[in-house]
Amino acid sequence: MLGVCGAAILLAGAGIWRSVRMDREFRDPRLLLSRFPPEDSLVFSADVARLRRGGLLGPSKAAPEPEYKAFLDGTGFDYRRDLDSLTAAFSRSGTYFVLRGRFDWKQLQTYAERNGGSCYQQLCRMQGSTPERRISWLPLRPDAMALAVSTSDLAATRLTKTGDAVTSPLPGSPVWISVPGSELQRQSAMAPNLKFMLSALGSADRVVITFDAAGSDVKAAGIEARLDATCRTDDAAKVLASQLRIATSDLKEAQARQHAAQDDQILAVLTKGSFDQTGRKVTGSWPLAKTVLDSLLAGI
Repeated sequence: MLGVCGAAILLAGAGIWRSVRMDREFRDPRLLLSRFPPEDSLVFSADVARLRRGGLLGPSKAAPEPEYKAFLDGTGFDYRRDLDSLTAAFSRSGTYFVLRGRFDWKQLQTYAERNGGSCYQQLCRMQGSTPERRISWLPLRPDAMALAVSTSDLAATRLTKTGDAVTSPLPGSPVWISVPGSELQRQSAMAPNLKFMLSALGSADRVVITFDAAGSDVKAAGIEARLDATCRTDDAAKVLASQLRIATSDLKEAQARQHAAQDDQILAVLTKGSFDQTGRKVTGSWPLAKTVLDSLLAGI
């Protein structure tokens, strides 16, 4: 009898340990990022539940885009209501996501099959908007999904295991983007002034942009975008800070000259940037009113 009780306790303990370990794998961002392919890529992270609590994800007043509306109708999933967090990596081999929230897995499977896709042993696959865009997803646990858009329709399976935890410091902001400078140098479809700003940032090893509350009341004060760029030398950082100030000045002049530019909300935000440099670090900030966020999210 004692042996049976001991075995039961051991099994229960193992189950609790496994549950705690799995939860840590999703709540520790360094472990979560270790799931992604080890390629130098743009990484995006959003604590959607935190944004929702701050009143930044209310119902959209605009009609959703047709493709998104079809997805909503087919699956019942709405990120404004059902998504809690999103971590994504954009690399040359594809785009990879780990999503946490509330998912109707049966309905997602039905959606894939009704749209020419297929599901096998929890992995669902379907064609994207172009032949080279293959969409795949599978549950990592009931409240977490691995999703990939790649040339391979098995790409989501790359996210099923953790690797070595990321050692570099990660932002604590609800939304942040981390970009290798080399990726910014490849931007070619941007407006000339914006391209100049991105080219300047391309001289940094890595650029981190965070979005956080600009005051205690997010709804009233809006948020602030903050830049943190690390350069290889102090001199390179001085040059980068100077280039960013020049680019901002050029954007202000362009906005003053062109009537159409005066209504461009993104351009208006960029013209308010301010920058500092200390050693190899360049920092910057842009105030971002909630009305701009509302405009960016309209129709999503």
